[in-house]
Amino acid sequence: MDSEEEIVKMADKLAIDQGCSKIKALSMLQGRYESERRLEEAAIVKRIIDREESKPEQTRNGFYNES
Repeated sequence: MDSEEEIVKMADKLAIDQGCSKIKALSMLQGRYESERRLEEAAIVKRIIDREESKPEQTRNGFYNES
């Protein structure tokens, strides 16, 4: 089973490789875990996504959007 720390590292790498946001990368990982019936990891990813979505936009993306 992948730990939360390992999942975050995978999501960071996937976001860089795919050129997408961390939340999108986490969503992709969640889908993979669900399709593989790895429900504990899918639940961990869901908690991380919820935590990321609750962060202010500036800290999520590394920049501040003034719009």
